[in-house]
Amino acid sequence: IIRAKRRETHCFDWRWDTKLKTREEQKEHCLSFFFAKELYKHPSLLTGDSTPSYLLDSYRVIPRIKKVFYHQRHWNKISFIVMLRNPTKRVKSHYEMVTSLDGTEAQIKTRGTEWLNKTIEDVIELDFMNMKNCGLIPYWDIDSKTVNMDIFHSFVGSEEEDDAFISYLKQFVPMNTGSHSILVRGLYELQLRQWMKVFDEKQFLVLKLEDMCVGVQHTMNKVWKHLSLPPFKIEDEEAKNTRTYKNELQQDTKDMLDRFYKPHNERLSLVLSGEEWSNNSW
Repeated sequence: IIRAKRRETHCFDWRWDTKLKTREEQKEHCLSFFFAKELYKHPSLLTGDSTPSYLLDSYRVIPRIKKVFYHQRHWNKISFIVMLRNPTKRVKSHYEMVTSLDGTEAQIKTRGTEWLNKTIEDVIELDFMNMKNCGLIPYWDIDSKTVNMDIFHSFVGSEEEDDAFISYLKQFVPMNTGSHSILVRGLYELQLRQWMKVFDEKQFLVLKLEDMCVGVQHTMNKVWKHLSLPPFKIEDEEAKNTRTYKNELQQDTKDMLDRFYKPHNERLSLVLSGEEWSNNSW
C-alpha cells in the first residue's frame, strides 16, 4: 500500500476544480494527489483517500467518482472502508474539534469559524432547524424532542427522504469548512444508502471505532481481508488523534440525542452484517 500525498485529499469535494471541463483534465487533477507514476509502474500497489466528508456529500462526490473513473470495471475495483462511532459521542467530538484553536494555521482555517461563538446546544438546535426546514426529519417533534415512530417508519427509506437529504446537502453543506452538519453526519444508514445504491454492498467494510479500543489487530485483520491483502502484525496499537474535553455533554442534551439517533441506529444494525452490528450497543 502506498499513501496518497496527503491524508485527506478532498479531491472530489473541496479541491474539485470546476474550471476543468474535460474528463481527462479532471482525472489528471485527481491523480495529482496520489503517487500516480509509481502506481502505474507497480500495478500490485494499492492506494487510498481518507477524506471523511465524502460519506456525507454523496450528492457531489459519487457523480465525480463516476466521471473520473468512467469505466464500470474501475468502479467494481474500489474498496470502501467506513469507520463509524456512537453518533451522540460523535456530536461532541465534532464540536470540540472544529472549535479547538490547537493545531497548525491550515488546520484551524479548514475547521471554520462558524461555531466559535456558539455553544454546542446552539449548534445542535441550528442543525435540527436546518433538517426541519428541508423536510428531512418530519418525525421529530422540536418541542417535545421526541420521535413519532409512525411517521418515522413511513418516511425513512422513502424517495421523499432521499429528496430531502439532497436538498439539505445543497443548502447546508459548504466547501472548505468543517463547521456544519453536526447531527446529519450521525445519520449513518441514510448516508450509506446513497452509496450502496451505486456500488455493490460487498465493496464496503463498515467498522466501529469502539472496536478499535478493544483490539486494533482484530479490526485490522478485517481490513486486510477486505483489501485481499495478507495479514500484517500491527506493532503500535496506541490511539492517535485523541483529545480531552473540558466538559462533557449535559445529561439532558445527551439523552435527547440518544432518543433522536436510537431508531436510526436500529436501522443501521438491520442493514449491516456482522456480530458487532447485530449486538450494537449505541
